Amino acid sequence: MRLGIYFDGFSSTNEILETCQRAEDVGIDSLWFAQHMGYREATVLAGAAAAMTKKATLVPTAITPYLWPALPVAMSMATLDEIAPGRTKIAVSVGNVLNLGESGVEAVKPVRVIREYVAALRGLFAGQAVHQDGEVQKLRGAHMEFGKDIDVPIYVASTGPQVLKLAGQIADGILLSAGMTLANCRRCLDIVDDGARAESRDPNAVRKAGFINFNVSQDGQAAKTALLRKLAYLFRSKGHAENIRSSGLDIDHAAIIAALGRRDLDAATRLLPIEAADVFGVAGTPNECRDRLEAYLSIGLHEPIIEVSGNPEERLLALKVIRDLVGR
Repeated sequence: MRLGIYFDGFSSTNEILETCQRAEDVGIDSLWFAQHMGYREATVLAGAAAAMTKKATLVPTAITPYLWPALPVAMSMATLDEIAPGRTKIAVSVGNVLNLGESGVEAVKPVRVIREYVAALRGLFAGQAVHQDGEVQKLRGAHMEFGKDIDVPIYVASTGPQVLKLAGQIADGILLSAGMTLANCRRCLDIVDDGARAESRDPNAVRKAGFINFNVSQDGQAAKTALLRKLAYLFRSKGHAENIRSSGLDIDHAAIIAALGRRDLDAATRLLPIEAADVFGVAGTPNECRDRLEAYLSIGLHEPIIEVSGNPEERLLALKVIRDLVGR
């Protein structure tokens, strides 16, 4: 098992880079940077983190083909690979429907589009001239002039059954969203394994990574309250419907989506009961968080990716809890 940490782009760049440097010191294997629309840019952060680290893998995630064409993405990743040779991966996804809509984009035929995107990126990373009459992108011999034949594993991020199955068939790895119940994590991993078997692949050949929302503080109640805000933002996606149902909690998902559509994160957060912090993530005092993390680490993830956020004291506490896990 390899441990990573991720950044949702909500914190300042200085805070993120400081945490990256400390994280490598405690034995973290990978650093994942979320491409949430309107927040800090993932590939730029990964490049900045490369200059402050020596070994950790750098992963922009989750890049959507509906907004970022394959050739510019391949250029960014090849540049990142020059800065940090052999330390790059990428996660791709359909993206959030609400955010795509704000950019005037409709997520049409997602399974086909993700399949084509992965194929195009692989061809570009291999130094090929790519021809593709795609649903979203038309490539007429697009190719790289540098960074040819680079090894950049491609993960597919999803919670939807069709794209999860596709990930099992074609991806180097699967990335599960943050804010997932344990039951829904297991369901998603089973779908990925079914997809792999359908293509006569060994399910263990598909790396299983998952984001874990994590807020730790000496004030356990404050940590849980802070986590609710992150969950409300994540639940703006219709793709979390099954996940929310699996919790058994009375949550008005449609109202959360509507509130985020109005950009009212405070109203969306108020729609979540405090119990949600313990069901969809890890939050509380250091001792409470260690126990809850153990449960997430037991569900079959090869790469648990743990959030580190909060004020400076809370970020240090988070790294201490993670260091204890690494040192076992």
